[in-house]
Amino acid sequence: MSVGAVGVFERLMQIPAIGKFTLEKLKASAFNSFHIPLSTALENQTSILSKKLEMLEKTAIGKKLGVNIKTDFADLPFTDYNFYAPFYDNPSPDAFMYPLEEYVTIQTSGTTGKNKSFLIPRTAIKKVLRQTALPVICALFHDGEKITLEYGDTFYLNVGPAPYLSGTMFTAGSKAKTVPFLKLTPNINLSYKEKVDYFILNYKVINAAWLTASTLITQIIPQIKEPIKLKGLILMDDLVARTHKAEIAEFTGTIPKTVYSSTETVSPSIPSVQYSMGFIFDPRRGIFEFIPYNSDKSQEKTIGLDEVEVGKIYRLIYTDLVGELTRYDTTNSFKCIAKGDNIINTDFPVFEYHSRLDATLSIMNFTRIGETELLEAFRAIGLEIVEFTTKIKTDGGHEYIQFYIELMDKRPKQQIEGKIHQYLYTHNKDYKSVSDSFAYTPMKLTLLPKNTFVNYLENKKGGTFAKVCRVNISDEELGQLLSVTNSSTKSGS
Repeated sequence: MSVGAVGVFERLMQIPAIGKFTLEKLKASAFNSFHIPLSTALENQTSILSKKLEMLEKTAIGKKLGVNIKTDFADLPFTDYNFYAPFYDNPSPDAFMYPLEEYVTIQTSGTTGKNKSFLIPRTAIKKVLRQTALPVICALFHDGEKITLEYGDTFYLNVGPAPYLSGTMFTAGSKAKTVPFLKLTPNINLSYKEKVDYFILNYKVINAAWLTASTLITQIIPQIKEPIKLKGLILMDDLVARTHKAEIAEFTGTIPKTVYSSTETVSPSIPSVQYSMGFIFDPRRGIFEFIPYNSDKSQEKTIGLDEVEVGKIYRLIYTDLVGELTRYDTTNSFKCIAKGDNIINTDFPVFEYHSRLDATLSIMNFTRIGETELLEAFRAIGLEIVEFTTKIKTDGGHEYIQFYIELMDKRPKQQIEGKIHQYLYTHNKDYKSVSDSFAYTPMKLTLLPKNTFVNYLENKKGGTFAKVCRVNISDEELGQLLSVTNSSTKSGS
C-alpha cells in the first residue's frame, strides 16, 4: 500500500460507519496467518529467505558473513552486535541491502551499561505494522471468548519516543499520532512520570494499556485504589507481572498479556490469549532457531519452531527475513510453555521469557553464576521481588556478590541473606567451593526502598522499555541507582 493510499485509508476510517464495518472484517481475519499449520508457515519461509540471501550476498555484510549461492544457511556462523557494529557506526551504501535513506537508526536504552544503535530497514517496520500489529491488538483485546475491540477505543501506551523502538514504530504507524480504530494516548513525547499521571487522571476513559507491571503495582494502584475496568493489558516486565498476576487481574478486570520485543528483532511476536504472559513468535518476521539452555552454542545444532519441547528452555538465534540481521544470537532464553493456543486456534508454540544469558558473576575466577540461576534461587526460596541487580565487589581480599534487591513486601534482611547463600551453597558446587576453601560467605545483601527501580528507570528511554542490568551492573549505572536510593531515603519515601 502506497503512502497516499495509507493516508486515504486513515481518512476513510475516521468515518464511523466505514470504520466500524472495516474493523469487524479485520477482526474476523486477524489470526488467519496463525491458523495455518506451523509446517506450512515454515515452508513459506524458504523462498523469502532465499530472496533475502540473494540480496545479502551482494553486500559487504553478506561477504563478511560468507553468504554465497553455494552456502547452506545452517553453515553460516552465529553473529552478535559486534559483528554488525562497524557497519552501523560507519554505514556505506555497499554494506546494506537497501539504499541508506531507507534505514532508520534505533537505539537501545543503555541500562546494561552499553548504548547500542541498530540500522533497521523501514520496510521491516512497515511489515510489522501491516502484518503483526493487527493480531497483537486483537489478542490484547481478547477476553477469552471474543475480540472486544470496538471502533474508537482508547489505547494507553507508556513507551519511549524515537529514536527508541516503540516511539519509532508509533511514529511510523501514523504521523497524525492516531491509528485506524484506536485512539492512542498520551502524547508520546511526555516524560515517563507525566504518562503515569495521565493514566491516574484519565483511567476511566482508557480501554487498554501497555506499560510495566512495576509501574502499575507501585504507582498506579496505590493512587487509584479502587478496581478499574480495562479490556486489555500488556505488561513488559514479566517477573513482576507473573508474581502479581492475581492482584493485577483483580484491579484491572483483565488477565495480563505480554509480547517479546527488542531493538534488534523489532516486534516478532503476538500475545497468547490462552496462556497469560506467554507469546507466540510470528514466522513472517524471521527464522527462529533454538539451542537448548546450558548447551555449548558453538557445538550444538539448532532446532526449529516445530522441534521445541514443552517445559524446555532455549537460547534464541534470530534471522530477520527483511533486513541484514542473520543468525543473530539474542543472548536471551525462552521457555516453551505450550504447543499451541486453543483460543487463537493455532498450533504454533507458546513461549515465556526466561532470562538473559550474556553475563555471569565470577567470584575469584571460581564461579559462573548467571541471571537464570539467580532467578531460580529467588523463586525457590519464595522471595517476591520488584527487581534486583548485582555487582562483584571486594572486602578484605575476598570477592563477593553484592545483591541489591527491592522486595514486594518487608522481610528480615538477615533471613533473606541466609536463604540466598544457602541456596547457592547447595546448588552451585563452585560457589560452595569458594565458600569452603576461603571460609567466608561470598555474598552480601542490600535491601532497597520501595519504588527505587521505578524511580531509577523513570528517566531512562528504552528501545521498548528501559531494563535493569541484573548481572554485574556497571559502575555508572550503579551510581545512578544508589543516588535514587539515597534521595528516596532522605525524602522518607
